[in-house]
Amino acid sequence: MRYILIFILVLSIPNLCSAWDGTVAGTINTIDVTHGQNYGFRITLKGGPKLCGNNHTWAYLNDSDSNYQVLVSTLLAAKMAGNSVRLYTNQEQNSGNNYCHIGYISVH
Repeated sequence: MRYILIFILVLSIPNLCSAWDGTVAGTINTIDVTHGQNYGFRITLKGGPKLCGNNHTWAYLNDSDSNYQVLVSTLLAAKMAGNSVRLYTNQEQNSGNNYCHIGYISVH
């Protein structure tokens, strides 16, 4: 019995150590663009998965984000190619709504 508990604990450690509120993979469904500091570049994934541990199904970048142009270009290219992406997001704390802020992406 002790070995089963140790095994379960070991399997749960990666989830405890995650620096992200959400890591979700999928194909980009929509892209919305607005003013740079108003959650300026927004995306949703097909199927509408929740992206950062709450009920939000969209994630954003602002034009003041580090590497903004590269991130946006990569997401646009993934959309055009139909490639799937993995989004790593955190809940922003400024608005009180905990919107999903993209911190890292991977294209597959």
